[in-house]
Amino acid sequence: MCLPSKTTIDPVVCEIHSTNISRQFNLLRSMDESVSQTIHCLTTNIERAMIKENKLNKRRQKKPAKVTSDIEKQIIVVELFDDNNNQPIDENEINKNAWFNCRRLSINGQSYTVIKFRFPEKILTNTITTAFVEIDYGQYEYSLFDLYVTDDIETKENDHTQWIHVYRGLFCIFNDEHVNKCVHLVCLPRNNSLREGMQTETISKTRIIQYPFYLPMNIRHELTKEYLPIGSKSFRLVSYNILANGYASSADAAKTIYSCCSQDYLEHDYRKALLLKEILGYHADIICLQECDASFYQRELSLVLNQYGYLGDMKIKSDSMREGIVIFYRTDRFVAIGNYNIKIGEYLRYSEQLEYIRCRCSLVSEINTHLLERNTVLQ
Repeated sequence: MCLPSKTTIDPVVCEIHSTNISRQFNLLRSMDESVSQTIHCLTTNIERAMIKENKLNKRRQKKPAKVTSDIEKQIIVVELFDDNNNQPIDENEINKNAWFNCRRLSINGQSYTVIKFRFPEKILTNTITTAFVEIDYGQYEYSLFDLYVTDDIETKENDHTQWIHVYRGLFCIFNDEHVNKCVHLVCLPRNNSLREGMQTETISKTRIIQYPFYLPMNIRHELTKEYLPIGSKSFRLVSYNILANGYASSADAAKTIYSCCSQDYLEHDYRKALLLKEILGYHADIICLQECDASFYQRELSLVLNQYGYLGDMKIKSDSMREGIVIFYRTDRFVAIGNYNIKIGEYLRYSEQLEYIRCRCSLVSEINTHLLERNTVLQ
């Protein structure tokens, strides 16, 4: 793999405790420089910022110059950590080697994660494969993602693995020829000025498996092979309860509610691939989803559907229940002019229009309590 000539953390936003300092420190260092030199540079920059802030504070407070504040006394400790074993990186290492293992920069105990990967446990052919990639100091739309496949992975001591490039982009649809292959994802994080960070990579823990051919959605998709014309007087709406992962993965789910369903099919990584395929296969103008996980919406669903011309809005039931309802719409047919969300319990409790219903429900305490505590939401 080709590596950029510089390693960049762009930017590091450092907050010094017990001070008002919160600023960006751009770290652009040579790949062949030692970690100790890089750490020394960053430490010096932070210390200079603290001294400058201290002087400004003295001027504001009109204190004598000889007064030494806690800011000047504070020691700055900068370390790089290997997330695999949570041990500090050897400072004698050069940046080129250190940053491949390093995923976390620590400044006085405050962690700054450069990038995180998570590949799905189940990777199916003929469905959209989404890898969760968390980039703290870059942006998805400007970053580069390359996917490779191979039949065999050599050991690290004798790594001569031959990777075949199959796709550039965060989302990929693997073909039948890729069955039983391992996947290698390489990410080059970039920001909106196309400034590049450190290239990072990960390998899937499992191999690609065959997509199940005989599914009810295949028959339904025969009726919705294309989008309705933009100028059509009709529109197509799809509404779907996609079963929040919190419910599907609960202890009662496998034993009681879905006892007839194999645990493999309840796994979110397996279900989400089929959900994306089914939802997109209807070529809908408006998509309404219930029991959608907030994390799934933010990290994957909205990103994928945006690529297919949809915009969405989500309403979460409550802070304790991180799932809710979502509406997506085709941007080439609709324009959002506003949104309105209500929680049934709150609406029943305070709405003047529902005064009569409240009075009737109050006659039966069990019903009254049940209705007022409902987390159901409407969009």
